[in-house]
Amino acid sequence: MKKHILLFCLAIFSQIAIAQCARSASGFGNNTRVPSYNVAGDVTVTLNTNNTVTLDLGSNFNTASGPDIRAYLVKSNGVSNAVLASTKIENLENIQFGLVGCEFMRCSPEIPANGAKTFTVPVPNGINIFDYDTVFFYCLEFDQFWDFGAYTPFVAGSCSLSVEENTLESANLYPNPAENTFRINTSTNELAQIKIYNALGKLYYSGSHRLNSDIDITNLKRGLYFLSITTKKGEASKKLVIN
Repeated sequence: MKKHILLFCLAIFSQIAIAQCARSASGFGNNTRVPSYNVAGDVTVTLNTNNTVTLDLGSNFNTASGPDIRAYLVKSNGVSNAVLASTKIENLENIQFGLVGCEFMRCSPEIPANGAKTFTVPVPNGINIFDYDTVFFYCLEFDQFWDFGAYTPFVAGSCSLSVEENTLESANLYPNPAENTFRINTSTNELAQIKIYNALGKLYYSGSHRLNSDIDITNLKRGLYFLSITTKKGEASKKLVIN
């Protein structure tokens, strides 16, 4: 399954706040056998700071009615769309959100399939949420695939970041793009824990450095990377390009 370019989405709610990470799912329309089941509209997944995950279906969310349409997060493990569409939900590593739609006589009251809905569930113990990359819709009563869409996986170290008294948000990386070294330019020289991830969330570097000092990246290949910067006053995420 194709991966989209990784985006960091930080939502600041107040002066002293905690940021969350949100991802928009896309690429729906994978049910070639029953096209009317295919999903349209806004679908967003948010990793919250209290170790829960939220699925938001927008007011424009639309699909065919069914006896019990359920929403899941699924780990695709990189298989093709065709293989994923033909795999039963019980054979996929999944986290279930709940009923998206349920027809009358099977549910009381009836749950309309279309329109805005929000589900929040805890991340189960032993589950690595950073491996999950697909929002999967399935009719459990008929054991019938409905549709799925992909989202960019969350990245460890980039979510749930404190921004209290955080001067790192205004920091910049220089040079960027970089070749052999770069530095984090900011107003302080405090000690920071630096982690560097590639666009798929693999950790390539972890170490402690003073801000405004050179960081050696000669061992990293060319490409797009993301930094997690942590100090006693807060955390921030930055994008780095290495030429």
